[in-house]
Amino acid sequence: MLALTAAGMAVGLVSVLGEVAVRYRERHRTDVPGTMPFLFYRHARLRFALVRGMDYFGWVHVDSEGFRGPEVRVERSPGAVRIITVGSSTTLDGAVTNDARAWPARLQYWLNQPRPDQRVEVINAGVSGYTMVDQLIRLQVELYRYRPDLLILYEGHNDLFGALGAGVGGPASMTDTPGETPSVAPWTHWLTRHSLLYNKIVLRWQAVRSQETGARSTSASALSSERFRTAITRGAEQFEHDLSGFLALARSLGIRVVVLEIPNVSGPGALEERNPIVRDMWRTAVPFAPPDIVLYGYLCFNQVIKKVTDRFSVRLVPTAPFGLLGTEWYAAGDPIHFNDRGADRMARELSEALLASHVSTPGHGVAPER
Repeated sequence: MLALTAAGMAVGLVSVLGEVAVRYRERHRTDVPGTMPFLFYRHARLRFALVRGMDYFGWVHVDSEGFRGPEVRVERSPGAVRIITVGSSTTLDGAVTNDARAWPARLQYWLNQPRPDQRVEVINAGVSGYTMVDQLIRLQVELYRYRPDLLILYEGHNDLFGALGAGVGGPASMTDTPGETPSVAPWTHWLTRHSLLYNKIVLRWQAVRSQETGARSTSASALSSERFRTAITRGAEQFEHDLSGFLALARSLGIRVVVLEIPNVSGPGALEERNPIVRDMWRTAVPFAPPDIVLYGYLCFNQVIKKVTDRFSVRLVPTAPFGLLGTEWYAAGDPIHFNDRGADRMARELSEALLASHVSTPGHGVAPER
């Protein structure tokens, strides 16, 4: 008993010291954290959502309504134009150094420059890990209440990566409860909400395991190219269905939508990447699929966006002219998440595209006409 008690106390002391050390490093580090576990909680309708009123060690602040950045009120400010940017981690923009550097915040800055008397409010509704169907659900249950003049949709990365993952996994596992929510033990739930050390260890282990599993799956499959293309086709069909549902819902709610072409480090229309540094970035980000297959997937998903926006007569903003090509605009080793420079360029170019043909009176929004 004495030995067990001593061992338990030693483990407890080491855990406390480790927790203190990792929290200190998280707040004082000079590079942006790769993971921010305390930001999320399990949601009744969505898989997860952003914790309200959370400040993640000074890197990301979530307001009381669940948006990144300064406090947002449900009621609109008189005379202001309200824009909501909807997307996943590339909209939340967790790789930039603070809230004000995220591209939705910079978009607000650039849109307010030409006419200081006409205030434009841009709300960052990005949530890491969301797919198109999550955005559809969130618009239905939450976002409609904020009555935006314009909704900017930037989505597709996670839908594509999910489709590529299905290409590796092959047929779905035999189960009578597909899509079941995993059970969470009380102690696991408590550690997830309160221990940064536990979260960092678990997330690191999951990342290493994913890299190893993906690399083995890709190298072991002789028919990987054909399987991936089939999976991309199926994923694109589901993405088309979900995007159509989102635009139909927005139309029924009277919300105008602008959809962005999906950018990446190689360019939205690229089918081959010859730069070895960039190829390594793709292998790290998507270890279960060859880089050229990933780029083919982006081409297919952007074609779906073009097809659906044409069908709904919704404005599609091409991002290829934005010049977001090459590693200088993206976080280190990351082919899709902007650094500070990339976020500002994204915002500046998008603001110019919106202001080139907009309706800026309150109640109509900054929305390009087709």
